[in-house]
Amino acid sequence: MKIINVCVMLAGLGLFACAGFQSEAPTRYLNIEPLPQQTQKEEVYKLKRRIAVGRFSNETRAANSFLYAGTDMADRMSSAAYDILSTKLAMTQRFILLERQDTLMITSEQRIAGIEKMKIPADYLILGSISEFGTNLKGATGLIDRTKKQTAYAKVTLRIVDTRTGIIVFGEEGSGEAYLETGSVMGMGTQAGFDASLADKAIDAAISNVIQNLVNKLTSSPWHSYVLQANESQVYIAGGEKQGIKASDVFVVYKRGDVVDNPQTGYPIELPPTRIAKLIVIETIDGTELTELSLCKVIEGKIDPQDLKNIFVSENPGD
Repeated sequence: MKIINVCVMLAGLGLFACAGFQSEAPTRYLNIEPLPQQTQKEEVYKLKRRIAVGRFSNETRAANSFLYAGTDMADRMSSAAYDILSTKLAMTQRFILLERQDTLMITSEQRIAGIEKMKIPADYLILGSISEFGTNLKGATGLIDRTKKQTAYAKVTLRIVDTRTGIIVFGEEGSGEAYLETGSVMGMGTQAGFDASLADKAIDAAISNVIQNLVNKLTSSPWHSYVLQANESQVYIAGGEKQGIKASDVFVVYKRGDVVDNPQTGYPIELPPTRIAKLIVIETIDGTELTELSLCKVIEGKIDPQDLKNIFVSENPGD
């Protein structure tokens, strides 16, 4: 009878210990779903911005640690961060993403001085870096059970660069972590080495913490395009159906303001633009994201064909 009682007690302890650990703790992610087109007028009349995402730099100590010497740890984390950010931006269906990460490895010194020389065909360039990354492993041993908790922590920094001026117009950083908990009772249960996927999950969580602010900033600035050719009867502007332009849309043409130097800082400042004309779209002409066009007609004002470099097209404030 005593033997039976002991067995029952051990079985009860085993069940209690099994309830004391969690096989895997879920990581929280921010899934951005496209809004229904009927919810807001903005979603019905939606103009997509062209966005280029530069390759992420890895500024963490882990990337330069001797523990990872000879491995592709740094490059793999950078590639994962780029893929995660690009995917989340694409899910919003508000942007045209230009896949040019291999050619957009821009250093901090080049962001202002060299950006115009690169001729980036986008409205904005997003630069990112993994500024912190770390892992932690904790274990606990009980009378008949063992638990092990693996944790990965990451912090990312994102910056938006206006490709027309090379100036960083927005910066944001976010952090996140992911963990996995395993355990065993009397030698039975889950046993695993360190889960390398936790690094990607931690980066995903960090980007999820800043993606909404990033999207809000990118969409808060007015959409703009450029006049490619103009004469008395017709005007061609860059962009077409892929950017959300459709026949009968009305746009306003502005002339850029003069650039003056700020006496206090010595930094050049562009004065506010001047409205010079209004266009209506006659038809869109198919092409790729970089070659599509729209044929327009001037319905108000006048466009100087010799001064196209100093003018741009923007949304009609009345829409």
